Amino acid sequence: MTRDTWERGCALLCLLTRAAWEEGMPPPLTRQAVRKLEASGALHSLVLRDDPEMEEETASRVRALLARTKAVFRLMEAYERQGYRLMLPADSRWPHVLDALGAQAPLFLFYHGNARLPDHPRMAVAGSRDIAPLTADMARRLGRMLAQEGITLVSGGARGVDLAAQRALLEAGGSMILVPALPVSQVPMGKLERRAMEEGRMLILCDTLPDEPFSAAKALARNHTIYALGDAALVVAARRGLGGSWRGATDCLRGGWSPVYAAYGEGRDFDGNRALRALGARGIDLSGEKDLLGQLTARLEQTAIRLP
Repeated sequence: MTRDTWERGCALLCLLTRAAWEEGMPPPLTRQAVRKLEASGALHSLVLRDDPEMEEETASRVRALLARTKAVFRLMEAYERQGYRLMLPADSRWPHVLDALGAQAPLFLFYHGNARLPDHPRMAVAGSRDIAPLTADMARRLGRMLAQEGITLVSGGARGVDLAAQRALLEAGGSMILVPALPVSQVPMGKLERRAMEEGRMLILCDTLPDEPFSAAKALARNHTIYALGDAALVVAARRGLGGSWRGATDCLRGGWSPVYAAYGEGRDFDGNRALRALGARGIDLSGEKDLLGQLTARLEQTAIRLP
């Protein structure tokens, strides 16, 4: 990473996060506010340019936020010692599929693992945390099929659908991109995950600081990142009107970040799936021995998932 990139990253962290928080400091800016600063030319690396259109109150706030820079430098060095690297949109490894999120797209990512996995065919998978045993079996079957077809799983790693699919996929030798809502220190990393990391089959992506505490806002932004990273998104089981899987899927349908599939199924685990199909999600059968990849490619109109 060049010095200029490092400094630019520090500036973004100062403006967007609570890194190096000090009493009396102004609160972080939103992604949208930082984008406006960049677009106006007001922010260049660590130098705030004069901008006649910027209100003095805003300019003063930004100057105060940028005063955190030295502490953020130390913070970034600590993350690097833990194996995490900063990635900015100008980086050649940046997953530009996230550009579909527009103003909601991350302005930086921290990553640990194989940064080339976003170049592979990818399936974003989401679903409820509290699920019936048969639904968990469905998620595990999905994980195995993705591994067999060489499709990288994109997931949040939550209990329920996420973990069931994740562990089945890793057991079968598949690869995955994990976008956690929890601080990375709280993300379960068992033998399967550690082995996948060693073998280059796993990537952890954080669109906030790696140790940023859980919050509803963080989880929602994380869900958007997951859905946008997939060549297609598949909801295994969702509750209508409840939870991140439902919210992420409905936002994805509205935003058109990737095609959304909702699995067929009976019972309360699938009431959200039925509603998602009514909103425009495509149905898919994950039961029995039907070919998943064949179902997907037949319906994606040759625009989304790329065959291995």
